[in-house]
Amino acid sequence: MDKRRLSLLAIICVANALIYTLPYLQSTYYDSMQAAYGFTHVQMGNLVGVFGACNIVAYFFGGVAADAFDTKKLFVFSMAATGLAGLYSATLPGYTSMLALSIFWSFSTILTFWPAMIKAVKNLADGAHQGQVFSLKETMCCIITFGFSMTGLALFNLTGENFVTLAVFYSVCHIIVAGLVYVFMPSGSETVQPDVKSLVGGMGKVLKLKGVWLIGFTIFFSQLLSIIFGRFTPFLTGICGMSASTVALITIIGVNGFANIGSIAGGRVADAMGSPSKFISFVMVICALTAAVFLAIPWGAQTAALCTAFCIVFRILNGALKSVLFATMSQVDIPPRLTGTSSGFISIIGYLPDAFAYTLCGSVMEAFPGKSAYIIIFSAMVVCALAGAAVAYILHRYSAKLKYGKI
Repeated sequence: MDKRRLSLLAIICVANALIYTLPYLQSTYYDSMQAAYGFTHVQMGNLVGVFGACNIVAYFFGGVAADAFDTKKLFVFSMAATGLAGLYSATLPGYTSMLALSIFWSFSTILTFWPAMIKAVKNLADGAHQGQVFSLKETMCCIITFGFSMTGLALFNLTGENFVTLAVFYSVCHIIVAGLVYVFMPSGSETVQPDVKSLVGGMGKVLKLKGVWLIGFTIFFSQLLSIIFGRFTPFLTGICGMSASTVALITIIGVNGFANIGSIAGGRVADAMGSPSKFISFVMVICALTAAVFLAIPWGAQTAALCTAFCIVFRILNGALKSVLFATMSQVDIPPRLTGTSSGFISIIGYLPDAFAYTLCGSVMEAFPGKSAYIIIFSAMVVCALAGAAVAYILHRYSAKLKYGKI
């Protein structure tokens, strides 16, 4: 990759590393956020649940926006709007206001950002190197996110584990990055005027592509696994007795450090195998086997180190999965002019779990206190991983038939 493309990827990654920190702060600081706002487990789940539900619409129209508007303008708006909304969240508004804020974040982080980002990254490499470019994107995002996360954690500790400090820190970072994107990110070489008729026609064509549906459901099960992995944060505090700061540090290192190992290896192995979907199926099977072993060990303060080790293993596997999910788009017959629309529709299916899985996990934690809740949640991990492995393998077989002209 030449210097120009690498520089553009770096700009994309800085924005991508920050854009979802505010809607998903509870993934790292669950207990502190819950205490600051005074919400129940179900309400905490609902905050992300309503965000995910609105994303269903946002992904679809975001795909259209990515094919119709300049990526730079979309990026600047997304970063600035998300950051300003984050400053409002730092005032600790009530539950209804936070639900409304989650809806707004769906607009500013998904509709105007996500499909545009996927399209921008995909356009940086040819079909033979999609695994590597998406893997490099994940790796760079992990490194950048790690820097932001460690700075945020340091401020969190210096202010006596004050959650408001985190909200302000990440919000200001969003606004600063919006300015940097405006200055350093080049505008699109061509201006594309929205054509409603052609865009609607493009939607119809995308809906008829079998490969788009298979990719969507592959990501669907991967996202379910990712959400379940996030339950390790309250698990380590509630079951293993660790402090909020310690668990936050473990989560940051796991998500942005060890996951990086999976990201680096994932793209290269997937390209070496000649099929990102085949690689995904393989990793899903490993996830299922690892989860089964994890369920068999005793949980508690005496096994906190062992539970943490499993948490790290899952983060590595999750990093490997995430690094190549959208590289699968190069395996199917998606017309280049419909890349944004296709990524939007794929995301609707793939990230549908955001609309219900967080709330469902919160409901399970409310209804089944202690270890019982986590037995149910982590057992679901085995089922999701096996289902995901099956769908990814079907996608692999389908792409092979396309490659050899058997369809």
